Amino acid sequence: MPTLNLPIERFADASTAHLSPEDRTLLARYIETEGVDGLSCLAGPYGWLIYASSELRAAEHASPGLAAILAAARTQGCAYVLFDRDGLPIDGVQTYDF
Repeated sequence: MPTLNLPIERFADASTAHLSPEDRTLLARYIETEGVDGLSCLAGPYGWLIYASSELRAAEHASPGLAAILAAARTQGCAYVLFDRDGLPIDGVQTYDF
């Protein structure tokens, strides 16, 4: 069997504590509407994997912290950001208690 040449994508890792209640609603709306509305993501029991698209439709509704993290991820060549409940907080970005 030949060796496959698969595309490789980078992802950033951040704490779910950086997601405001409004951000979490935006992510839930994407899942609930099956991608019709909200912010493109995959959800799991411990966090979200968010596409750091350069065409962020929902950026105007995202918190400044989420928007800054996604922008930094794109600048650093990451296609996705994993928001994990065990992820480390990022200095200078607001956190929220849940």
